[in-house]
Amino acid sequence: MIHRYLTVMLTAALLGGALAGCTKISSSTSEGGAGGGHTIHGVLRMGNNSEPDNMNPVVGNQQIEVDLSMFWGGYLLNWTDQNKFIGELAMEEPTTENGGISKDGLSVTYHLRKGVKWQDGPEFTADDVIYTWQQIMNPKNNVSSRVGYDVISKIEKKDPYTIVVHLTKPFSPFVASFFTMSSTPYPVLPKHLLAQYPNLNQVAYNNKPVGTGPFIVTGWEKGSLITMEANPDYWRGAPKLKSFEYHIIPNENTLLTELQTHEIDMTYNASASQYEQIKRISGVKIDLVPFTHYGELAFNMTVPALQDKRVRQALTYATDCNELIQKISHGVNVPADSDQPAFLWAHNDHVKKYPYDVVMAGKLLDQAGWTMGSDGYRHNAQGQKLSVEITGSTGRSDSIQIEEVVQAQWRKVGVDVPIKNYLSPQLFASYGAGGILQTGKFDVGNYSWINGVDPDNSTLWMCNQFPPAGQNVYHLCDKQLDDAENIALTKYDIPTRKKAYDIIADRLADEQPAIFIWFVRRIDVYNTDLQGYKPAHAGSEFWNTWEWSI
Repeated sequence: MIHRYLTVMLTAALLGGALAGCTKISSSTSEGGAGGGHTIHGVLRMGNNSEPDNMNPVVGNQQIEVDLSMFWGGYLLNWTDQNKFIGELAMEEPTTENGGISKDGLSVTYHLRKGVKWQDGPEFTADDVIYTWQQIMNPKNNVSSRVGYDVISKIEKKDPYTIVVHLTKPFSPFVASFFTMSSTPYPVLPKHLLAQYPNLNQVAYNNKPVGTGPFIVTGWEKGSLITMEANPDYWRGAPKLKSFEYHIIPNENTLLTELQTHEIDMTYNASASQYEQIKRISGVKIDLVPFTHYGELAFNMTVPALQDKRVRQALTYATDCNELIQKISHGVNVPADSDQPAFLWAHNDHVKKYPYDVVMAGKLLDQAGWTMGSDGYRHNAQGQKLSVEITGSTGRSDSIQIEEVVQAQWRKVGVDVPIKNYLSPQLFASYGAGGILQTGKFDVGNYSWINGVDPDNSTLWMCNQFPPAGQNVYHLCDKQLDDAENIALTKYDIPTRKKAYDIIADRLADEQPAIFIWFVRRIDVYNTDLQGYKPAHAGSEFWNTWEWSI
């Protein structure tokens, strides 16, 4: 994710150099025969504990919707395991070198791929790209973010397979944001099927989408199973797999059992708390995949007790992240000190650190007016007990363990920490669907965030990104941070952007809207008979599903 100097956008060659620190994948193969004799030729059975609230990422709010879309849908560009873009619905990545990006940075030309068919027969054209952009900007649609799309003044259709995107202002992450692997990736949708609807929030399409990808969605048994079959008309040719099954297994122990008995062939981003057990499964390969994915404890700064940054800083000092990494991830995950991983050029190596320090935590809480009472809890001058509730998702033991360990850690400094968890579709649902995080019905959110291929984090932190307009569920608003974000979003040279991201990291470290627990090394476990799986390190691991075989 290193950018080329003085260019309008991240070019593939230098983007590839950026994640050089995360291209290596630690792998191991458990003893036993290939697949243990349980392989079903041509059928990949994947299990995971996430279930989409719908299968259309444009109006969804979960990573699982993006991951599944890599089977049925299509993006303009995909991000590969070699940390570079590859053309999908677009022929290539627009750059200044190939003439795709204008010298002033205000227009970007895409040459679309000819001969691509929607799975119900019609040709894919520029009209579909333009229509999907219009739906992202449609205020009636519950989209997660419009960042990168809201700087478009118009999309000019030169011919059915050429578009020129005109920007209202320079926007350096544009190519990495526009229908590719941003932090909120959106696939291109079929105009001919959806143009009749005033909005896309509740359309039947969301349960059984039609795309341009290598697999056709054939069914979704809610709470149980999503099935797909090979698309014989996929533009690259029929995929190597005959069918794909996504088994929804909310309980991690059940998921582990089905891996052990080979009722499923694969899971990805497995719970680190089960790593030792996973290593003992026969007939599987295990990859530890570095990813732009971090765990956090997000503070809702509208909660009265959390409005004082001294309280947020104190809770950060009171959190022993090393204990969390060792006890819960079994040493798999790596420390985090900001929302940018250490292998990314935008990381601030000098950002303020918060080592585990209960004495400092106590001093800050005293300064904020929360003094220790005889009951072992802190109270303010009005006698109110300092109580903050941690909210996460059910079904993942590592998430629950984080809450229990943090509960004990914060209790040491006199903080009452009740825990309340929700099913992931309810926790992560959009604002319009009443999502717990988006509507602010939490004190401290325990969840993960996945960055895109560009370090752009504006949808998380800027003042104009409060839900439903963005992902700033923290309700942080800081002028210095906003000013730096505006520089990072509009300047194209790396030194200038780097300085801006350093300021952003410093402001986050001071305001502490979140505790960054760790950066994830994803645990991918799969049948040794599976071939062609080459996980990417940002956006989604699943960029080449047409090549997979078993």
